[in-house]
Amino acid sequence: MSNIWIVGNGAREQAIKAACEKSLLSKSVKLITESECRDFLKTPSDTQKTDLVIFGPEQPICDGLVDEVQQIGIKCIGVNKKFSQLESSKLLAKKFIVTHGIKCAKLLPIESNEFPQVMKFDGLCKGKGVKVLYNNEEKNVFARKFTGMRYFIEEYLEGDEISVMSYLYSGRLINFRPARDFKRLSKEKDAPNTGGMGAYTPVKLTEEQQIKLQIYLKKLETALLQEGADFNGFIYSGLIWTRGDWYVLEYNVRLGDPECQAILTNLKNDFLDILLNGTEPEYHEGVGACLTIAAKGYPDTPIKGDEIILPEDSSVDVYFAGVKEKDGKLYSDGGRVLSLCTNSENPFLTLKNYADKIRMEHKYFRKDIDI
Repeated sequence: MSNIWIVGNGAREQAIKAACEKSLLSKSVKLITESECRDFLKTPSDTQKTDLVIFGPEQPICDGLVDEVQQIGIKCIGVNKKFSQLESSKLLAKKFIVTHGIKCAKLLPIESNEFPQVMKFDGLCKGKGVKVLYNNEEKNVFARKFTGMRYFIEEYLEGDEISVMSYLYSGRLINFRPARDFKRLSKEKDAPNTGGMGAYTPVKLTEEQQIKLQIYLKKLETALLQEGADFNGFIYSGLIWTRGDWYVLEYNVRLGDPECQAILTNLKNDFLDILLNGTEPEYHEGVGACLTIAAKGYPDTPIKGDEIILPEDSSVDVYFAGVKEKDGKLYSDGGRVLSLCTNSENPFLTLKNYADKIRMEHKYFRKDIDI
């Protein structure tokens, strides 16, 4: 699998690209957009043929692009359209969870006044379609946010959350170490959800939590196989520890961002070998962490156009998200701008120190997050 394309151009995809480039199994690795992939499907030629396509973001996966690429005989790492509904439809995901006896929050009537409660929109909302509500005023405002989309109400679950990335390979789940991410813009309980302000792995779990996590993951594997899953791709489980067990909050059908960056920073063995040959992950000592540099105003109205000047520090890997290059200079061009990554015993100390030195007028990052 010497020639590899990665669909997507964010920080997650850059981290995947860097991991693949380290592998002896790769010859060339490049990022392509969904549009470039579709253009290739219209006029495939031997001169631009690829051996493997790895899918990063959810949109092309849920649009069925994996199926289309496979139909012309190219190997893909990505969930097919049928099972992409675990992310694109929260209602269908709920049905999957309940059908297979997996624990989750109970549904509440739409008109429920039992607060706090959780509203979930049934569709792709880029990590912003879920909100904890504390009164009817918040409920009415959020209900209007995604006009025309269905939504439902769940009970609020309180506890510690983890993200578990699993890779379905030839009918078995290969599970990466749990990660913990920080979704809120700040530590305030009413802060808006974002795509993710930081993450780290491994997460310290009790023996009981570890045992019950393995039980859950086996149940997920069985459920996928019973439903006929026949892809090689990623399933993301958002889990919360409550009432003495793991409850599913959500499913995604790709590696999480920024959890992916944290996991790959901590990963010791060949990532591409895991994807192609099903080897089990091995890890470095210490903690792999990712800190997001966002633009002020994110997530709703990020300020764009700031010049970015990065300090030199070989201990920190920097992946670009909302960045554009012009005349040899870097400028902010999105909400989440940079992913800063390192692996050490105290990674966030290093990352925050680096973040402080970045010259970018309207930068924002969470200074409170830690392992």
